[in-house]
Amino acid sequence: MDENVQGYLDYLSLEKGLSSLSLQSYRSDIDKFERFVKKQDKGLDEIRQSDLSGFLDYLRSTGMAPSSIARHLSSIKGFFRYLNRTGETANNPAQSISGPKLYRTHPGALGIEDVKELLDCAKRATETDRSKKKLSLRDLALLEFLYGTGARVSEAVEAKQSDLYVEMSLVKLFGKGKKERVVPMGHAAWEALKNYQNICRFGLAGSKSGDYIFLNNRGGRLSRMGIWKILNKYVSAACITKKVSPHTLRHSFATHLLQGGADLIAVQELLGHADIATTEIYTHLDKDFLVSEHQEFHPREKW
Repeated sequence: MDENVQGYLDYLSLEKGLSSLSLQSYRSDIDKFERFVKKQDKGLDEIRQSDLSGFLDYLRSTGMAPSSIARHLSSIKGFFRYLNRTGETANNPAQSISGPKLYRTHPGALGIEDVKELLDCAKRATETDRSKKKLSLRDLALLEFLYGTGARVSEAVEAKQSDLYVEMSLVKLFGKGKKERVVPMGHAAWEALKNYQNICRFGLAGSKSGDYIFLNNRGGRLSRMGIWKILNKYVSAACITKKVSPHTLRHSFATHLLQGGADLIAVQELLGHADIATTEIYTHLDKDFLVSEHQEFHPREKW
């Protein structure tokens, strides 16, 4: 496996631009799994889901924290996806295995129902406020874009028409240090963006518009402050009392993906984090989970 592991790390470094710290974490996780498998004298094509389950059980027996176990599983999942894509093996024992359930709402995120009400308020505005239909369609597209992609506010400001890959439902974003990544958008976000572009953007566009997607009412590029004002308008309309910023929708995007079972490494790539440790701020044990574990396994609960 050694040569394949190095190939995977080279891929993460060259194609994904991961930091040396992240690469060290991946190597450590996979090396630990490799040592476990070597004791059973198995090759890549012989590894089964039961072997990976045994490895996770071994990690639990050492007292490793659930968040660290989840990270090991994410590293191994990514490794086998790489091996499948490169044709090294058709075997993927990690495909359907799940790790410990340990995700809770990030303190900076909204609940799913709050996000739904926020977007519903913006959608209702497009149906009722006819005098400002152009701007309300833009507002809905903007909010759907932020929540649908996990984009930073600076990335939304800089997003251009030429960055959209409509046929593939993808958008190119430029993060910190102009680091480029391509992320998908959901159906709702694409519909809102399409309506804004087809019905309203041309009515807002002027000599200052350039190729930017989101425009202000004077035809110029929408600013960071403009996005804050739009968001706060609908936060108030949705009666959300929590302090909300555009970054709150980014936190919500990541949290809701993880709560739904998304792979940690996949979320890292979607967010454009160079270091997986940054993504791991979303992986904390839920208090309800702790209570249930205590009740199930503490011997005093059974006397």
